[in-house]
Amino acid sequence: MKFWTSPGGQLAILAIGFLLIRGAKTLLRKRWPKGLSTWDLMAPLFLLGALNLIPAGSGLIMPWLVIGWMAVGIIVAVMQAVRNHEILYSSFFKTFWRLTDLYWLLGFIVCFLLVIS
Repeated sequence: MKFWTSPGGQLAILAIGFLLIRGAKTLLRKRWPKGLSTWDLMAPLFLLGALNLIPAGSGLIMPWLVIGWMAVGIIVAVMQAVRNHEILYSSFFKTFWRLTDLYWLLGFIVCFLLVIS
């Protein structure tokens, strides 16, 4: 049980999650939404992986990561308002979620490096 809360366990959970999502995408070829990629569903796994690393030593940076995530949402909203003079839910959410994927991938990497160092 201790393995799943360790940094190696978190990497295993991410790998298993990626393989499950990829397998579901392959299995549901024609029914899988065209605009949905495997990485779009990985953001919650990266977030949960980073949260599971808090007891191991990444607790100091997690509040800053959450504040940064909120800032990403605000920046995306302001940029769309300035560029398009309106904020459409579909374009906002797609842009925000794709940036969330990248943000939590980097956030997980930072938490992982803090724990193993």
